[in-house]
Amino acid sequence: MIRITPDLAGYESFLVDWIDETGSIVAINDFEARELGISADEKVGLERIYSSSSAQALRAIANGAQTADPAFPVWVNSRNYSEIPMVATIIRDGARGLAVVKQPLPAEVLGIGPELVERVEILSQMIGAATEACWCIEFLEPVDISLSEEEIVERVFSNESRWRACNEAMARLYRVPEGLDFNMQPVSRYFPNTEVNRKMVRDLVRANYRLDHAAAVDRRHDGSEMLVENDFRAAIQNGLLVRLWGTTRDIGPSRIREQQLSDRVDSMLDILSATPDPILVISEEGIVLAANPAVETAWGRAGEQILGRPIQGFVETRHATEKLRQAASDGEDQECDLGIVSADDSRSTWRFRSARMEGEIRRYVLTARRKARRRSRHAAEEVA
Repeated sequence: MIRITPDLAGYESFLVDWIDETGSIVAINDFEARELGISADEKVGLERIYSSSSAQALRAIANGAQTADPAFPVWVNSRNYSEIPMVATIIRDGARGLAVVKQPLPAEVLGIGPELVERVEILSQMIGAATEACWCIEFLEPVDISLSEEEIVERVFSNESRWRACNEAMARLYRVPEGLDFNMQPVSRYFPNTEVNRKMVRDLVRANYRLDHAAAVDRRHDGSEMLVENDFRAAIQNGLLVRLWGTTRDIGPSRIREQQLSDRVDSMLDILSATPDPILVISEEGIVLAANPAVETAWGRAGEQILGRPIQGFVETRHATEKLRQAASDGEDQECDLGIVSADDSRSTWRFRSARMEGEIRRYVLTARRKARRRSRHAAEEVA
């Protein structure tokens, strides 16, 4: 819990917090609590109020590793986690520690050019308006990337971290209730420490912290699981992982559709394999693209002998491809008879039904049935 303490005399309209010799926040004034949206029961770390670089500088000042100038620039996190440039002054306040007194100043006072300010504003607007979910995880306890792979993975999930600059699309994707700030939620609520997610982080480490199309199982705000795909990037400073950011897509529906299509294909293959009639798929040019097992049974030609080759190679009827295309264009009930040369060089006549497949690429499904031989007049008379 953070202590909201009375103001320093004369500084009631300034943002003030107090830090101890370790650089930990011990108290803040009421004005800062209101401006930054900090409640009295909230656990507040230095990085909750300041940017990473400003927090590091204040920590160094608190432990004596760095001397504070009379006035120096800091970046303070606003309610929506954008960073506000301010000028700060350190005042020693007895037992309460070091008081950090701040007031906002225009960017130009801090030596930031208008072009850079405009660029940051444009990028912020682009991220905010993006339809794809954009996110950033900032490690309040940076991860040492010189550790073993498993130790890095463990610390990515166990070190203190927070969301930064996540956009509205991210909140919608995780079904965060309206009026609730995604950036204020615990990272682990949506990105849990599961074996699937640990594998993804492991892959990220092996890919030198740049990974695309990485699958993970996240949780929505209501606790339901969601299969997502992430593109990862990382910020590493002095051998420490300080930030991860990227984009996220819900791939659950597409995976379901893929599985349904796969199941449908498997069922169709089972049916085709059990069908006694030869079935072929050919291209517009008459190249055999697929064949069921009945083709080998009927004509003695294995798949590897005919796939990728012209159907005319084992059809003795001239202009076979043109006849099959014409049959498909004439309607569902149009057929044509073709003479087939089997692998043993025997000849037989088969009736082909041809149907064009849907899609931009023209392909044809052929179903063949052996045409019964006509009996000779002599044979018919003998039967009679």
